[in-house]
Amino acid sequence: MELEVFDIIVFVTGIIVGFVGALIFRALSKKSTNDKHQAGVAMEAMQHEMERRQVLADDHFLQLNAHLAAAEKKLADARKAVFDGASSLATVELEKPETTSDNQAETEEVTAQPRDYAAKSGDDEGMLSENYGLHRKAPEEPSRAY
Repeated sequence: MELEVFDIIVFVTGIIVGFVGALIFRALSKKSTNDKHQAGVAMEAMQHEMERRQVLADDHFLQLNAHLAAAEKKLADARKAVFDGASSLATVELEKPETTSDNQAETEEVTAQPRDYAAKSGDDEGMLSENYGLHRKAPEEPSRAY
């Protein structure tokens, strides 16, 4: 009879422990789900903030570009007005300044090929030759035999 009572006690204790374990597991899974949801919300908020800042930066640079274009146009108009005023006041004919950057590229100096300043005799190849150093010369000092 003692064995039957012990079995009943173990059975009831197992049911209680299982019920408590299920409650703990359920609470932890809700907390984990809630944490995942909060992390997702935080991630979305950061993404929206980054997109908002990117739009602000794009707007800033577009406005800056518009202001620079307007300033360049005003500068070109001022140069033209100075040139027209100078040409109307002067008795000497002035050449119109070049405004294109294509002409500036054409006026760049052409670089000369490198010169070989190495000392050499008549038929020797210079250090800038493609064959320089490929052919070995015979050693000037004979090797010593022991």
